[in-house]
Amino acid sequence: MFLTAQGGILGPFAWLLGKLLDLIYNLLAGSDGIANLGLCIILFTIVVKLILFPLSFKQQKSAKINMVIQPELQKIQKKYNGKKDEKSMMMMQQETKELYDKYGTSMTGGCLTSFIQLPIIYALYRVIQNVPAYVSQVKDMYNPIAESVLAAKGNNVQQFLEQFITDNGIKSASMGLSKLKEAVEVGADNIIDVLSNFGVSHLNTLLDTLGVTDQAVVSNVDKIDQIHSFILGINISEAPGWHLSWAFLIPVSSAFFQWLSMRVSMSKQQQQSQGPDMATAMMKNMSIMMPLMSMFICVSLPAAIGIYWSISALITVVTQLIINWYYDHSDMDAILEKQMEKARIKKEKKGDKKSFYEKMMDQSAAMQEELEKQEAMRKNSAKSLKSYVPSEAAQKAAQNNANKKYKEGSIGAKANIMMNYNADQNKKEEK
Repeated sequence: MFLTAQGGILGPFAWLLGKLLDLIYNLLAGSDGIANLGLCIILFTIVVKLILFPLSFKQQKSAKINMVIQPELQKIQKKYNGKKDEKSMMMMQQETKELYDKYGTSMTGGCLTSFIQLPIIYALYRVIQNVPAYVSQVKDMYNPIAESVLAAKGNNVQQFLEQFITDNGIKSASMGLSKLKEAVEVGADNIIDVLSNFGVSHLNTLLDTLGVTDQAVVSNVDKIDQIHSFILGINISEAPGWHLSWAFLIPVSSAFFQWLSMRVSMSKQQQQSQGPDMATAMMKNMSIMMPLMSMFICVSLPAAIGIYWSISALITVVTQLIINWYYDHSDMDAILEKQMEKARIKKEKKGDKKSFYEKMMDQSAAMQEELEKQEAMRKNSAKSLKSYVPSEAAQKAAQNNANKKYKEGSIGAKANIMMNYNADQNKKEEK
């Protein structure tokens, strides 16, 4: 079975990013180069962030335009304030949509760009989490160790690794272990999926447990140690844990840069906000909770994940500051005019073709109009019945029916009661 890589809808994204990571590693580890995964992950994250920058810029542009047109949006909301009937709500939605169309944006414009980036971000995380599946030279370092485990334990390799992980508390290997359990036929590649989440100390313990003394195998642990060694002696293959060490700086830096990133992105929104705003309050709470969650997760995962999160958040801060500076020194009136011109040209090209939202609005308006017609018809019918004057023969028949004696509880008795009630109501209205 081939070494586990990301499948499903994220598979193509992960494959492409994996090729990029493999290229960067090979360039660094060339003749007399620096074979270091920590540096490789940093460069890899920078390159991917640069690729995604146009999408981030478009997202920020949409958010900025939406903030500038807030006064016009609030004017529409004030116009229909307190009106809860369906017709007024539909008219407010229509005017709101026309406002966004006027400036070539939408209330979900920024969110849509974020959703486009999500598959890439998730795939990026999977590549960092399972480097040997994408970088061939790293896989080659793990392969002799995996072959030794397979040769020593054979058909019992799954149970052996499960017990070893439990005894040594290797929580980061849980995903690789679950994949190993699902495998019908276990091969070296399946075992590498598990071993790639071991720290170097755990690899040494594993070889000692198996009694492996072959220097060709043992030397590969030293190679793995070298490529995972980072600044200040931090080994990025191991989790920092809840103890004071240089490695603990990684989850702390991840939390700090994520907090800073959210603060920078919120600053402009807070300046534009008029009074208390529920969305702003929610963002403030998230700016505290999300960094703390990031720190807790990074403590128990290999430090390589923490490096990726830290660098990613730091680059986000830098790009956000650049975008803020750009718009602070730009003529927003000129930007809005350009947006309006683009929106006008787009509308002309589209012609009479309606969007899905417009079709839904038209359908809703038609349904509302039909309901109003039915209500008008019902009122007219009731009015006609009320003004109806029965003929002399009909009145005489009604009088005869009123004087008849019906068996209690029969249909005739119930109908007679109803007729008498209606007659009493008519007399009251005449008075």
